Amino acid sequence: MCGLIALFDKSNNNVDARTIESRLLTCNQMLDTLRFRGPDESSLMHDKSVILGHTRLSIIDIATGSQPIYNEDKTISVILNGEIYNYHRLRRELELRGHQFRTTSDTEVIVHLYEECAEDVFSKLNGMFAIVIYDNRTNTFIAARDRAGEKPLVYWESPELFIVASEIKALLQYPAVSREIDGNALALYLNSMYVPSPMSIFVGIRKLPPAHFIRISGGKTSILKYWEPCQTIRWGWREDDIREQFLETFADAVKIRTYSDVPLGVFLSGGIDSSAVAAFMARDSSSPIRTFTVGFTQEIDERPFARLVAERYQTAHTEILISDRIDDVVEDVLGYFDEPFGDSSAIPTYLISREAREHVKVILTGDGGDELFAGYGSYLDQKYQTRSRVLTKLYKSVNQFSKGYWGSGLLESLYPRSTNSLRAFKHWHWVRTIYTDQELREILPAQSVCSQDFFRNSRWLELNGADALTASYSFDMNFYLPDDLLKKVDMASMLSSLECRAPFLDHRLIELSFQMPPNLKVKNDCLKYLLKKSMADFLPPEILHRRKTGFGAPVESWLKSHLKTLTLDLLHRGCKIESYVEPKAIQRIVNAFYQSDSHHDYRVAYKLWLLFVLELWMRKYL
Repeated sequence: MCGLIALFDKSNNNVDARTIESRLLTCNQMLDTLRFRGPDESSLMHDKSVILGHTRLSIIDIATGSQPIYNEDKTISVILNGEIYNYHRLRRELELRGHQFRTTSDTEVIVHLYEECAEDVFSKLNGMFAIVIYDNRTNTFIAARDRAGEKPLVYWESPELFIVASEIKALLQYPAVSREIDGNALALYLNSMYVPSPMSIFVGIRKLPPAHFIRISGGKTSILKYWEPCQTIRWGWREDDIREQFLETFADAVKIRTYSDVPLGVFLSGGIDSSAVAAFMARDSSSPIRTFTVGFTQEIDERPFARLVAERYQTAHTEILISDRIDDVVEDVLGYFDEPFGDSSAIPTYLISREAREHVKVILTGDGGDELFAGYGSYLDQKYQTRSRVLTKLYKSVNQFSKGYWGSGLLESLYPRSTNSLRAFKHWHWVRTIYTDQELREILPAQSVCSQDFFRNSRWLELNGADALTASYSFDMNFYLPDDLLKKVDMASMLSSLECRAPFLDHRLIELSFQMPPNLKVKNDCLKYLLKKSMADFLPPEILHRRKTGFGAPVESWLKSHLKTLTLDLLHRGCKIESYVEPKAIQRIVNAFYQSDSHHDYRVAYKLWLLFVLELWMRKYL
């Protein structure tokens, strides 16, 4: 894994030497903010209108893989953050066409593939990536992001300059980049715990959505989509046929993610997703694979379940018991995130990443399994959403009664293939909401955004399905997966200089999942029914039938114990967030939490947590 920056002068004018020297100095400062992403090597290149910078975590081609990498006559240069998993096959094809390679790096494949395919290059890559290409022949600048959004890419633009980077903190080093807070982005953070793409917390800085690339040529900037799966749901698809195709695709997705010139392992949570990855990785390995499991407290301890899988596949298993006090790491972790980020599981993700990095450089994860195969409890309610409230209640009551009486749902075969799209969306949005739009209007005097309107109108990915479950998958794939879960994993692991790879996010599996009938993903109220059926021969029953717990964090107990003093100190009168959040509302939220011993609604704790995170973040970045 790596970090990248690029500065492109759109004016096409001759820039004087002093300006170039100043820009190179600033770009070095930008690269320094990305040192955790690439501790092994740092490089900076100036050519005509562009400056390309790269920090490297050496994974593939340790000896000759320094970036930028060029074509034969150095008219095309490329920098990459990520991994291209199908680069062996692509390289063989390019060599047959006469291309000469000087390294064994996956990055060099992109250079020659661009010569062959121009902007179609990205649709031919299987990987996680943020890529910058500079074509000296036409003075064209291109930056792209992978299909699922595993690797981040943020940018800032003025009439003369375009700057792109792996992280916002790098952009902030450039003097012209403003630190003015975007009030609407702040509202969306409080609504959802994260700032969704294409917005960022800062006015003027934007995130490139997944599956898109930016092209700047002739002074014109264009943002284009290169992947639009639009898979049609195969409602009559037989379960056995689905299982066969899934297992074949999944096996290859795991296999190609084990290509590495450095040690690698698996985060093994004891849930079905990571256990499936470990099982298939172990099948193809001639030696015991390395697995890592974490325990924090009695509230979060996955070790007993993970041990079942480790013993079955005879892995070289490491159980990590984290003894850190949360107040020892919370400021460092949340401060590394360069915009407010409220998903509390970022902290345990960092802690296990830090410990695993002592043993390996690369980790495979089970990320994406919940979104693609319906692993969240909220999908059970979503399944029953119909065109009216009365029908929804009747459908759910009859099906659940018959399931309890006969063992199967009487109305399973009558799953509604179309529903009230607004009702389906509102249910999804309610599940993902912390502060409602009404509450935001009361506590944020300057904001004008309606979060419901934003999420309904800002999707980059459309799915071919009018049913309620497909609506949930669609919105989660558009926002929750890339902007919360994948950002969390990317940032928390990069703070430890650890690369994470997610086989479930292979684009072939994503496209396959979109074709699967939603009513077979949740059948007889069994979440991940298709996935569990597919993995029945590979995993212990205790894993297949385990109740989902998730990799969360005990926010309420944190705020009432280890973090109580810090929280009250941060959110006292005169705190930084009072410039944006109504002061009386802050104290009301603090009092509502601390004046009660326990809360039935988890949102009470998270409303305070989001303010706590916001204050910590503002003290570092403003």
